[in-house]
Amino acid sequence: MPSHLTRSVFRRLLADQPIIHRACLRRRRYCSLAPASALLGGPTRQHVVASIPHRQRRHFLNFNIFGSKREAKEPDMDPGIDKMMELAKRQRMDARMPSVEDALEAVRLFLKHKRRKDQPITDSQARLVHQSLQYCFESIDALPMDGEHVQRDAEELRSLAREVAKHLSVTTTRTTASNEHVQFLWFLYSRASSHGFRRLKRATILPLVHMLSLTGSSHAARDLVLQHEPAFSPSDKTRQPAIAREEEGDQPDLPEDDRSTMLRLNQVTTSWATVLNGFVTEKNVAEVHSTMEMIQQRKCDNHRNVPRAMLLFAMQQKDPEALKHWWMKYRSATADVNERKVLQDAVASQFYEVLMWCLKENQLQLGHEVVRGEMAKNPLKPCWDAVFVWAAGTKKSVDEIGRMMTVMEKSNEDIADREAWRQPDVVTINALVDFAVSQNDPYMAERFIALGRERNIEPNARTFALQMDYRLSVGDVDGALVAYKGLVEHRNAQIEEESFTEDVGAINRLIVALSGTQRHDFDTIMNVAMDLADRRAPFEANTVSTLALLHLARDEEDDATDLLNTHSYHFASTERTHVRDEIVKFALDPKTPTRRAWQSYNIIRDIFDETPRDQRTELMTSFFNRERADMGVRVFQHMRAHSRADTIPTVDTYVAIFMGLAKLRDIDSVEIVHNLLKLDFNITVTTYLRNALIIAYTAGDKGRKALGFWDDIVKSKEGPSYNSIHVALRACENSPFGDLRAKELWSLLRRRNVELDQPLWASYVAALAGNGDNDTAISTVEEAEANGQLDVEVFLLGSLMGGANGQMKQEEIEAWAKEKYSAQWEELERLGFETDIAGTRTFNIDRRVSP
Repeated sequence: MPSHLTRSVFRRLLADQPIIHRACLRRRRYCSLAPASALLGGPTRQHVVASIPHRQRRHFLNFNIFGSKREAKEPDMDPGIDKMMELAKRQRMDARMPSVEDALEAVRLFLKHKRRKDQPITDSQARLVHQSLQYCFESIDALPMDGEHVQRDAEELRSLAREVAKHLSVTTTRTTASNEHVQFLWFLYSRASSHGFRRLKRATILPLVHMLSLTGSSHAARDLVLQHEPAFSPSDKTRQPAIAREEEGDQPDLPEDDRSTMLRLNQVTTSWATVLNGFVTEKNVAEVHSTMEMIQQRKCDNHRNVPRAMLLFAMQQKDPEALKHWWMKYRSATADVNERKVLQDAVASQFYEVLMWCLKENQLQLGHEVVRGEMAKNPLKPCWDAVFVWAAGTKKSVDEIGRMMTVMEKSNEDIADREAWRQPDVVTINALVDFAVSQNDPYMAERFIALGRERNIEPNARTFALQMDYRLSVGDVDGALVAYKGLVEHRNAQIEEESFTEDVGAINRLIVALSGTQRHDFDTIMNVAMDLADRRAPFEANTVSTLALLHLARDEEDDATDLLNTHSYHFASTERTHVRDEIVKFALDPKTPTRRAWQSYNIIRDIFDETPRDQRTELMTSFFNRERADMGVRVFQHMRAHSRADTIPTVDTYVAIFMGLAKLRDIDSVEIVHNLLKLDFNITVTTYLRNALIIAYTAGDKGRKALGFWDDIVKSKEGPSYNSIHVALRACENSPFGDLRAKELWSLLRRRNVELDQPLWASYVAALAGNGDNDTAISTVEEAEANGQLDVEVFLLGSLMGGANGQMKQEEIEAWAKEKYSAQWEELERLGFETDIAGTRTFNIDRRVSP
């Protein structure tokens, strides 16, 4: 056959004839030429396959009137993330890895985007960058370093690692720091230390100290500073050579002294202040004092970050004397604030926090002293704003605060530079409104807004955002919506777009509040959401989950998918977990229709690939509870095809699906899953799993096959459990000639002196009755009772009735029980029963067996 095909193909090629296949898309062209050749009397070949032209056909129900199916929006990810996710997936699957150049390019694109947007790196993104850079380091290690290309990649890799570490140090805050960031920086630090890369090591120390302090590991941060700080009080002659050596590059060098100068001398104070602030945040009093002693020994306590940390510590300890002392130290360290504009907001913020603490702790005298000291220095405008808030906190009226503003304006007469004049503005009004909101006083907030209008100070976006917040805080959703409309009108009236974005948080909260009420329609909610989307403003996790559930409740699966694809990949892992948990909760809700639950599951599977095994198992079980075995099996198959070790099925997962299928008596699905189990090399079959197989096959009326697993249990090294005996007896109850196997099993138990409790007796006599042997079952009960081996009670009688096969057999047991154990029978009847179409009764007792 192959040789014939070869001859045929070559003959057609030599004859300049086309090779035509039935499924060829170009056959129509050749077919259209064939009739023309025949009409012109052209030559024909015996090997030419006759082709019949196919005409286009339209069927009645195949008109293109419904349009093409809408395609889901592609996931919106930061550049390079998709490549790093693919790399991580290939590592899990032991598949062919991408090249080092591709991995470096992915990290480079990602870092460039983050630096341009000035965005922090989330914990999930840090994990991906960690995996990518670790892969690059290990791949380069496996190559000979004599090649120019390899050396260039190695240098580029180290440079990229330094840039990532620097970006982490600048953008990560206490709310965004995580253990993933710490592990990544520890990897870079360990890598640099073990390979002698001095520049990389120096670039990672400060970010690592910063991250450790943010994540509650200040002890480790302090140890790192002690290890790498310059020699204690070195002379200038010893400093310069050390610093010069640092600039030599990342070439491996001789082992360093434990007191090496890996940190620049001007960075030591910052490191110590970071460690001190970490201990203060952890509220570790003893370590705060010991760290402060170390700082004072090193003459580093004049840095402004040190007294700032101690100010926070004094507030925590509610120590007014310490607060006064450290406030004076802080103002001394920031005496050049007028010359350094970057410090103005920091000083004003610290001034505001001190005054608010004095109000909270009723330290009014101390607060007045702080205010007098600041006013004597001709304070800057931000400090004046804090003084106005202090006046409001000390019960000054709105009119009095207005007169204070007039005093501030008159003080400008002594300032020659008009640009340095202090004028009340919308920032001043917003600070007062914010204070009123914190005091739960909406009336005061409105009075301050009116005060601003009296001075021709119009509200800005932050003012409207504050209005929305305090109205939402009292449950006035309609009032918050009115404030939002005022915000929109204000924005539309602006000639130049404001750069302020703090209203984004208030709008997010408004969307959630609108969705939680029944008074506002869907269009109103979506109009507010579209405003955020048009501005390309970030959606909070709570907003995304709320809108996604709103779409799912309206059967708008595509809209929910687009929403999640747009926002979920920019969230940190905790935020993604929140969104995922809300959708899982919606899918698990029994009130949710099955179709919507399945849509929700598909969204979870497609977008939240990290969904853990436990939640997937819950979803699988919920579909069994909805009597949809096909959906439950599909969920299981998706788990089995996954590449993550924390997602693929375990023994518990197999047991869960067998128990769910047993409940539905779906023997076909049981056999499918059993075949998958045979192919799963990750699973070690245990007694627990075999018990579940017995239950599943017994429920599917294949008790004889189920008893084969009992034989496997007996032969296994682990052996049977008490549950194994129960499920085996239940299999005997539902299999032909099962009474014989039950008697063999019972004899085995007696020979091995197994303790026979009441439930075992009930299972045994039910197995006898299940095969129609009522006489043996009854005589066994009477004999055991006479020997004091069991007490006849409700559960035993109910088990006998449940095992009896058919109405007539049940009537025999009923007559015997009424005569012999009338009291127990009456108690059983009071529990109630259900009758099937054949007249067989099932009493309301729990005969379920577990693996």
